[in-house]
Amino acid sequence: MLKNICVLVLAFVLFACEEAADLSNSQSYVKDGVSFKLPGNWKVVEDITEEGFRYISIESSGDAVAGVSLFHNGVRIELEDYIDLIIENFNSELPVGSRNRGEVFEFTPDYKENVAKAIRNQFAITLASVEVPHTSDFYEMRTNSDFAIIFTQVSDEDKELVQKGFDQIINSFEIE
Repeated sequence: MLKNICVLVLAFVLFACEEAADLSNSQSYVKDGVSFKLPGNWKVVEDITEEGFRYISIESSGDAVAGVSLFHNGVRIELEDYIDLIIENFNSELPVGSRNRGEVFEFTPDYKENVAKAIRNQFAITLASVEVPHTSDFYEMRTNSDFAIIFTQVSDEDKELVQKGFDQIINSFEIE
């Protein structure tokens, strides 16, 4: 599962150009008890369920990605452990280049209603001796049932173009 997440993130980091999140044409995603809004120029590319786990992958029109991980039946993973798994598996999935661990720290997002905890990872992907700074944010979501983590990732140079799209997903996220 984490292998799939890392491969998707890598593909978009290396090969895409970003455009602003289209909030004026937002779309709703509603499936199997999960709902959220996303920008009109973004899409859900995968929604897979395995035993006790569900992962929804979201892509912007460029290299920004977001993901929703749902853990069913009382399964829970600490947010820090989830982040460590993502970081550890990322380099093994890179066909070329590398990703450093960077800095990992807790932060307070502007929106707090749905978020129980937020951790930021600022890191760089190096390809052909060129470092590209990136930011991944991980949100432990408040829910009444399943345990949920939303993560977002984008190169720092494109963050302003997509942050409102990330905010839209996080602020509208609901589990029935």
